[in-house]
Amino acid sequence: MKVAWIFDLDNTLHDARPHIFPHINRDMTAYVQRELGVSEEEANRLRMHYWQRYGATLIGLMRNHATDPQHFLRATHDFPDLHAKLVSEPGLRATLRRLPGRKLVFSNAPAHYAAAVLKALGIADLFDEVFSIEHTGYRPKP
Repeated sequence: MKVAWIFDLDNTLHDARPHIFPHINRDMTAYVQRELGVSEEEANRLRMHYWQRYGATLIGLMRNHATDPQHFLRATHDFPDLHAKLVSEPGLRATLRRLPGRKLVFSNAPAHYAAAVLKALGIADLFDEVFSIEHTGYRPKP
């Protein structure tokens, strides 16, 4: 029997809560505010409404505002200082190396961000494939 491990990226391979998610949330609100010409309060309300209704802010923006998904993902997942924002467990690489079989990442994040996180964590070489939101036709996983 062949074994495959499927990992989520954020809050599985690293803790996104303290730095990454607040950064993404700020960037998403700013994006909605800028692109739709609404107040920060309205942008935040729309961001949360679309996330709750569709499972991802992006889907709501695509369906209701014809937002270009690549433009949105680039603008909201840009981390020049990514390494400084990552929080991970010591020994992550050693733990992953001990797992037999293939290792895959399946994430609602965009491919460029997932690749950058894996590289910054020093574990990119341990994964056989990364399936990002682009691979699902921008349909978020539950």
